[in-house]
Amino acid sequence: MNYPSFAARTLAARYDADPSAADWRGFGRLSGFTNCKPHYRKTDGLFPFVRLHSHTGQQYPTAKAFEGEIIGLYQVREQEYEAERLRRSLSPRRGPRSSNLSLERFRAANKYRDRPAAADIAFCVAAYAHGMEEDRIGGALADHYLSRDPSPSRRAAYIRRTMAKARRWAER
Repeated sequence: MNYPSFAARTLAARYDADPSAADWRGFGRLSGFTNCKPHYRKTDGLFPFVRLHSHTGQQYPTAKAFEGEIIGLYQVREQEYEAERLRRSLSPRRGPRSSNLSLERFRAANKYRDRPAAADIAFCVAAYAHGMEEDRIGGALADHYLSRDPSPSRRAAYIRRTMAKARRWAER
């Protein structure tokens, strides 16, 4: 969950608000937009506009304190989530998690279209994070080397650089 959604859901829970509106995409529930819940549909098929009944123009007096509290809660939640993800990835019952990682999948992803070097680094970061052995990572890069230059020294340098960058990212 991203930070804006976390903040919105925390506020909704605290003030007994509509949890389905508590999301970063919930801008449609602001004044001037329509309330598209089925039970608010009018007889003409249209939905009513959301109205602001009162506003003082003043900022919430403890906004800074609330922001600090939300940031702290979010960081704790993210740390717990990351610790659980790591625990699950290292679980002996699940077997090796790196078995379904493949460089081809990363290169085929829309996210890395026309950016095969970025796909290579992303693959390596994921492989390190899932405990794949370095020789398997390097082997995948060597088997699917990007350049048409047959120079073994350039190939080895590319693989070394890519794996070093990925290792630094994975250790964060």
